[in-house]
Amino acid sequence: MYEFLIDDGNTDDTLTANGTWPILIVDDEPAVHTVTKFALEDETFDGKRLSFISAFTALEAKEILLNRDDIALVLLDVVMEVDTAGLEMAAWIREELGNNLIRIILRTGQPGQAPEKTVILNYDIFDYKNKTELTAQKLFSCVISGLRSYRDVLALSNHSKGLKKVVETTANLFNKQYSGEYASGILLQLTSVLYTSADAALVNINTNQDFKAAVQEAQIIAAVGGYEQYVGESIDSILSQQTLKEWLDSEDQIYKNISPNRTLFSYKTRDGHKTLLCLQFKKRYSSDDLSLVELFVQSVAIAQERMRFWQETEETLNEMIKLLSGSIEKHAKQGDLYFTGVTKIAMLLAKKHGLILKREISERQKTQKNSR
Repeated sequence: MYEFLIDDGNTDDTLTANGTWPILIVDDEPAVHTVTKFALEDETFDGKRLSFISAFTALEAKEILLNRDDIALVLLDVVMEVDTAGLEMAAWIREELGNNLIRIILRTGQPGQAPEKTVILNYDIFDYKNKTELTAQKLFSCVISGLRSYRDVLALSNHSKGLKKVVETTANLFNKQYSGEYASGILLQLTSVLYTSADAALVNINTNQDFKAAVQEAQIIAAVGGYEQYVGESIDSILSQQTLKEWLDSEDQIYKNISPNRTLFSYKTRDGHKTLLCLQFKKRYSSDDLSLVELFVQSVAIAQERMRFWQETEETLNEMIKLLSGSIEKHAKQGDLYFTGVTKIAMLLAKKHGLILKREISERQKTQKNSR
């Protein structure tokens, strides 16, 4: 019923966290929404604008939070439907919703109703403010501090998720089906360290073939942000033919293409493969940030090169053991010494490289002895 008092410009509410900092205002007084938006609507932080979502009851706020996971900060009134509605809402966010990232700033027009010391100690909130003392400047300072805290906590959370992915897949690093998960875990950590919600994609391409074949075979092996939807698809889903040709035609081991909102870093390994990181962002990176990105690309490229070498070695060993097994079958009747010698060689190779053929060869040996 208060919508006519507030000029939302609803387009802000639908923008993603990549372009704005979504702030939820929960208050039963329409004037508070109006004043808050008026004081903050033109402000930016870390290259992103502030956008606002309004809720006039705790129930409305809960519905919004259940449907959105990108809210950075909530300005929460203490007294609404009941005297403790805001406190109950703060507890619900942490305990039932399980959201430990969102920053909560409690505001009250009746400070005696909920003493500050008690509230700060008993509730997991970022700040507690008296509405009568909250000038435009103090509101700005409080909100920006809250957003900075949210950014840092989100970065730590993403770092933790990325590290978990790396730990879970490290044991299977040289298994091709896990390489994408490993790369995405590292990629998530990288963007967290850079304090950014950048769109990032990682591509590996074999340059030992012509341009058309290389592009057709090249796939996005890992991605975060807006590029995540393109994982498994061709590289031309995110890069133009002209950009691809310029990159592939480059003979440099390290290739860089840096523009105001996009960075391409590529590293060429000794076996003729190129690993490319495409990073699209909304803020400029420092020279230290770019050095970190370059180190990341080189590290991933070298890790993938070693994975390819391991896979080729494993395929060769499998083929060798297959030939030895066939030789055992063919010459089994020519004498015990020949059979035993070839079998031992095959078993040693299988044991050294963790292959399951050791058990199969052993079973064949027992079968041959029992048939004599």
